[in-house]
Amino acid sequence: MIKKIYTAIVCSVLFLFSAHIALSQERPVTGVVADQQGLTLPGVTVTLKGTQNSTATDLKGKFTIHVPAGQNTLVFSFLGMQTTEVKVSARQTNLQVTLSNNSQDLNEVVVVGYGTQKKADVTGSVASIKGSDLVKTPASSVDQLLEGKVPGLQVITSSGQPGAGAQITIRGQGTINADGNPLVVVDGIEFGDAGNLKQINPDDIATIDVLKDASATAIYGSRGANGVIMITTKRGAVGQARITFSSLITRSELENKLDVWEDPIEEATIENQANINGGVQPLFVGQNYGGIYYPSLSQLRGLAPLNPGEQLYNTNWENLVYRKPISQNYTLGADGGDEKTRYSISGNYYDEQGLNIDNGYKKYTGRVNVEHKLKPNVTLGANIIITSTYNYGEQLSANRSLLFPVYNPDGTYFHIGTNDFGNPIQIANEELNTSKTLDLLATGFVSWDIIKGLNFKSQFSYTYGNALNDNYQPHDATYTGNLFQGYGDINNYNGYHIISDNYLTYDHTFGGKHHINVVAGYTSENTTVRTSDLQGHGFVTDALQNQNLAGATTEFVSNSGTKTVLESGIFRANYSFLNRYLFTFTSRLDGSSVFAENNKFAFFPSGAFAWKVNDEPFMRDIKQISELKLRASYGLTGNQGISPYQSLATLGSYKYFTGTPGATSFQTGYGPPYYNDGSNVNAKVFDGLANNSLKWETTSQADIGFDLGLFNQRFTLTADVYYKHTTNLLRSEPIALSSGFSLIEVNDGTIDNKGLELAGNAHILEGALKWNVGANISFNRNKVISVGGGDKLITNEGEIESIRAPLNYDIDGQPANLFLGYKFGGIVQQAGGTNPVDGTPAQVGDIKYIAGGPIPVGQGEYIIGNPNPKCYYGFNTSLSYKHFDLYVQLNGVYGNDIFNFGKFGPAEELQAWTPDNRTNLYPAVNSVRVYYASDWYVESGSYLRIQNVNLGYTLPANLIKGISNLRVFLSGSNLYTFDKIGPSFDPEVGSSGQAGGQYLKPREYSLGVTVNF
Repeated sequence: MIKKIYTAIVCSVLFLFSAHIALSQERPVTGVVADQQGLTLPGVTVTLKGTQNSTATDLKGKFTIHVPAGQNTLVFSFLGMQTTEVKVSARQTNLQVTLSNNSQDLNEVVVVGYGTQKKADVTGSVASIKGSDLVKTPASSVDQLLEGKVPGLQVITSSGQPGAGAQITIRGQGTINADGNPLVVVDGIEFGDAGNLKQINPDDIATIDVLKDASATAIYGSRGANGVIMITTKRGAVGQARITFSSLITRSELENKLDVWEDPIEEATIENQANINGGVQPLFVGQNYGGIYYPSLSQLRGLAPLNPGEQLYNTNWENLVYRKPISQNYTLGADGGDEKTRYSISGNYYDEQGLNIDNGYKKYTGRVNVEHKLKPNVTLGANIIITSTYNYGEQLSANRSLLFPVYNPDGTYFHIGTNDFGNPIQIANEELNTSKTLDLLATGFVSWDIIKGLNFKSQFSYTYGNALNDNYQPHDATYTGNLFQGYGDINNYNGYHIISDNYLTYDHTFGGKHHINVVAGYTSENTTVRTSDLQGHGFVTDALQNQNLAGATTEFVSNSGTKTVLESGIFRANYSFLNRYLFTFTSRLDGSSVFAENNKFAFFPSGAFAWKVNDEPFMRDIKQISELKLRASYGLTGNQGISPYQSLATLGSYKYFTGTPGATSFQTGYGPPYYNDGSNVNAKVFDGLANNSLKWETTSQADIGFDLGLFNQRFTLTADVYYKHTTNLLRSEPIALSSGFSLIEVNDGTIDNKGLELAGNAHILEGALKWNVGANISFNRNKVISVGGGDKLITNEGEIESIRAPLNYDIDGQPANLFLGYKFGGIVQQAGGTNPVDGTPAQVGDIKYIAGGPIPVGQGEYIIGNPNPKCYYGFNTSLSYKHFDLYVQLNGVYGNDIFNFGKFGPAEELQAWTPDNRTNLYPAVNSVRVYYASDWYVESGSYLRIQNVNLGYTLPANLIKGISNLRVFLSGSNLYTFDKIGPSFDPEVGSSGQAGGQYLKPREYSLGVTVNF
């Protein structure tokens, strides 16, 4: 008995000892889990591989798990992230784990009109940019975030002026006179047109979804004819409370050195030669002319002395006009929430300094987003965005003679004569040119889950905009100021836009095989705009600028007011069978006040089908293919983008100059509204003739595409082929002046666009070293089938002074916006003959024009260029290793032409034709020569731009107490452009293809930091 007791005691002691040893061999492993931006992730599942032993990260992304001794593997999984395995060595007790976004996860949700869909269930052509991709490119505007990232979407940023917007098109130009910009929808509210989205802070954006085909856009009816850009701002997350701060300091500089004179001797030599060739007395011969001394070439070379009072100058205007400014961008935000309430608040300050002196743009943005569950089935929400901007200064020219000073000896500004208004320093210092804006977007909604699967949402939004522009031009600083002996102007704009959306959504699955999602509702929009303009001509003093317009000799007051209404019924039905065969039918009935009484309403339907081939039984054994979806769609959309009241007879007033000095110099007349087309000061274009047949411009669009994913979406490819056919173009038609009018708004003409879009992404390396590559390319062919009105060609611009004619034309059977002009036949080498354009004698050294082309305009021009690119593309790659990350983005266009107005600059003038240099490339310099449009000006507009390079380092999470993430990065934008035009010019110009005179885009270097507390 004692022996048995002894044996039991010994065995128990040995068992306890063994257990103690086993327990002592287990050890706790702790760590923090974060995403690629360093944001800690709560709720991540951490599992010891091959066991049931698991835990989850807390609100700060921290975890603790006990693992056996030796090497082990932990598995980290989180919805929307790639599952990651981490090997833990025997000595490791603390881990820093980063999860990558599964950007191709088929369960991702994309935003579509009046709802959302799983990406795998989308039947239309929709492209998405997620937040993880947005933060890779520091940007001050939404336009910059989109550039080069979405196939079929072209962003043209032709101006580097602070606060300038961009020209954005989706799948080509589909209209002539009407608004051709895509619609922008922010958090479900129709916000406005793309291209000038100053109200949205890029740091506030969570996702951007671009709807391109008719199936995706038809639910927006008339607003979606040119595509839709859906922007979703950030929301607070349940169980999380954080404060974020970001800072970006940017230094800018000229991308290329200007094509301006650098040697005063060369400039004076060329100026003298130009005057001699033009039959004018040369200036730089050592003489006083108009009170200005022009030194001789010998004096400039130091071979001849100056007389007392005479002085030589060598003014570097480039250094005086341009600078290397510093810009700042700061955002402070807070977000979080619990099961009932979620919130997101942010504020942004942006100060952009222009390349030109005394030119800049400031912006202040505030945003509040709140959602609250009033009851388990009732949610209330509100979103408020308020933006204030201040823009000052203007574009200045550095193309002034080196031989002219800035100031006279007495300190006044230097002028070469009474008609010299080109002193950029005086313009910068004395001209008033400012603009202030205030924009408010306020949205409130209630969402009610009536029964399971049935939801009602009512949403109301109010958008308000106010702008105040101040301008004053002194007596001797500008042409206008001199013409009117002081010109002052105050321009006001006030507008508000009210939208009410009410719709039901029903979502249900039947028998496990059938799924339907139906949206039906009603929406109404009311837009009111009021403007006023106060002008004063003739001021005794410039001291008060435009603050005393009542003191002007002549006062002008004008104002206007418009109101438009759009009422619509919306419907969309999605049906899927076996989750493999997807059908979508969408329609919208739009009624717009801008059209004639019997044509206000139009119906815009669309249909789409998608087939998930990879879910078929015969494909399930092919594990390498994770997605194969075929798509097809067809539908109609409309365009109402014209000014209101075009279908009605309207009356306006205009003050005209009588030529009689005194208070009665201007008289008021009543009649058709006056409109100046901008071609020259005296242009008079009278609009206002009624058209009671005016109706919708309509676009039909067909799309066929596929989505392919390989190896669990490690490699993806999307392709779309489309055809857009736009009829009943809204445009202005010239009419006989004997009618008392010159233009009438009509529906006439047809434009086609067809193209191919390709986008691919590859996760080439995964693990500690990650390497991702993405690329997209778009081909679009635009054709004007008919310009309408029985014409074969039309132009939408006035006469361009430097070439004595319009340049861009729409021609039947040709792409839009073609250049018309004459052929370049070289340089005239021998006297004799005549210029075929104007009949004047041809002079040696002149351009030899070849006329008689097939286009019936003037003396017979040719088509000399096409500004439409054959393709545009983007490429990006990202590398990350541990805490370092690198992102590179390139974009470009190919196959378009540019009409380069600046081709014959100083660098080319030095190579000009002379009797000793009988070149056949550049004409002789001539101060009185008349130039005409010819293909001599036309150059290749193809380019490849290194748009952005971003190198960052993220500190390990919670390394600094109180900071969950801190990332520091260096970024360079517009670093280098590969092109075929001169080094002083930027090939990225507007859709007209006209280059010259644009505000130069800067090269930028930025230092940024993002902190999460």
